[in-house]
Amino acid sequence: MTKKEDLQKKLIEFQILDANFKMLQERAEILNKKLEELQKTGVAIEELKTTKPEKALIPLGSGNFVYGEIENCDEIIVGVGNGVAIKKKREEALKNLDSRIKEIEKDMNDIIKQSSAFVIQLEKVQQEIEKLQK
Repeated sequence: MTKKEDLQKKLIEFQILDANFKMLQERAEILNKKLEELQKTGVAIEELKTTKPEKALIPLGSGNFVYGEIENCDEIIVGVGNGVAIKKKREEALKNLDSRIKEIEKDMNDIIKQSSAFVIQLEKVQQEIEKLQK
């Protein structure tokens, strides 16, 4: 294989590694947003412990709200996937959130490890490219 062919091969390898690295970064951003959402939900559920029945603004979406009344702060309707929701006690809902948070944190740690490996590979291929360009 000629030096030019080696260089082209390394450039393609670098582009593939870089694309995969960027996909990992995007996945990390998505997970981070989900983690923040779950943590905020946990805080809101915790605050329900001290909430008495009262009027509240209920979000409809797109910045639209309706007034409603919170009647029961001890039970939470929890989405379990595929449009299905079930009623759970507040503490059960918090445990459910906590386990989801732990799953996301584990996934994020995995992404950090994978990202580190990609950075090492990218640096190695970059050095090989620089050698071939001389």
